[in-house]
Amino acid sequence: MKRILSFLRSMRFANALLVGVALCCGLSSLLPQGKELSCYAESYPRLYPLIYRLRLFDVFKSWYFLLLVALLCLSMLACTLGMLRRALRGGKGEIERAAALPDTDALGEGGLERLRLYMASIRCREEKIGESFVFHKNGFGRWGTFLIHLSILLTVIFGAMALYLPRVTDESCRPGASITLDDGARIAVDSFSMYDEAGTLDYASVIRITLPDGRESAPQEIRVNYPMTFGPYKVFQWTYGAEGAVLARAADGSTDFFELDRGSILSLDAANRIEYYGLYEATPEDGAGESYVFYEIAVVRGGVSESVREIRPGETVTLGEVEFDFLDPYYPGLRIKTMPVRAANALLETAFVLMLVGLFLSFYLQPVLVKADEKGWTAAGPRGEKMRMELRRRFAPEKEEQT
Repeated sequence: MKRILSFLRSMRFANALLVGVALCCGLSSLLPQGKELSCYAESYPRLYPLIYRLRLFDVFKSWYFLLLVALLCLSMLACTLGMLRRALRGGKGEIERAAALPDTDALGEGGLERLRLYMASIRCREEKIGESFVFHKNGFGRWGTFLIHLSILLTVIFGAMALYLPRVTDESCRPGASITLDDGARIAVDSFSMYDEAGTLDYASVIRITLPDGRESAPQEIRVNYPMTFGPYKVFQWTYGAEGAVLARAADGSTDFFELDRGSILSLDAANRIEYYGLYEATPEDGAGESYVFYEIAVVRGGVSESVREIRPGETVTLGEVEFDFLDPYYPGLRIKTMPVRAANALLETAFVLMLVGLFLSFYLQPVLVKADEKGWTAAGPRGEKMRMELRRRFAPEKEEQT
């Protein structure tokens, strides 16, 4: 059992696991994840059997990646328990043990008093045990290494929770409309754009989330890699779609919304209708300017068909007493992650804070434990090398003789 624990805690084993995790992450970056299997068969016909067998289309849910993460957690758990045991043991009777240590460096005449003054200047507490003096401070700094290991372990565990526990759904919604989730929450899309102010392609939506209990978020813009989180929901700008849509407005103020498929007909009666042929993209004839999208339609009035014409999004066609507003055909596709454990994100942030505390203790509040008597001194405790070098620089016998 000791050999097994030693192997689990070894740096060699941990490094091998980290290399395996890094390779999996690299594979997931090289190969698009989460697409239909037919896409991989079409795009990578020779590699498709390997992609299918090794589940390279969804690396983070493959058996080998889950095994690597489980072994990494086991290794870190063994290390963390070892650090905890060491920290607990180190705090019990460490002053008495330090007082019994043999001297490693000699002190010249009057050196002990000068050493006591120096240790007092760096705010060390002094205790006399027999003929020895023990100087100490920052005893709680020994917990820094343990907290760092614990925070890494918790980061992996809570990160796995955030990766594997959410329920993921993909929904599309036109600007000005909303979608209702199974639990009653609503996500409203206020606007959608495909270009930023500089004209760079950048899909972005402004959305609002209403929780089942009625709480509503402020409008927030989401872009690729910049999701919105509210309550247990995280909403990503995932994709976009293009499909013709018309808003019909009658004279009495009533409205009706229609999505158009190629060949759709919007009819008032047998003699008055709008025939929709399709949605197209074109560039100006003079070659200047950006490409644009248009609806190709024909209007039939009183049984007489007008010529086929282009209608830009935002234009209106009046037929009888009804106005047909042709809407922007583009709409966002949203990926919605619902976290069943609502505190998972907060737990992950807590793990990061714990890591910062551990790093602060390890680098800025290192324990100091020095034993001295009339003949000499020794530095004890965890990570005493820095104090040992400082005391040797200040209290070397040759330096005292010169003084």
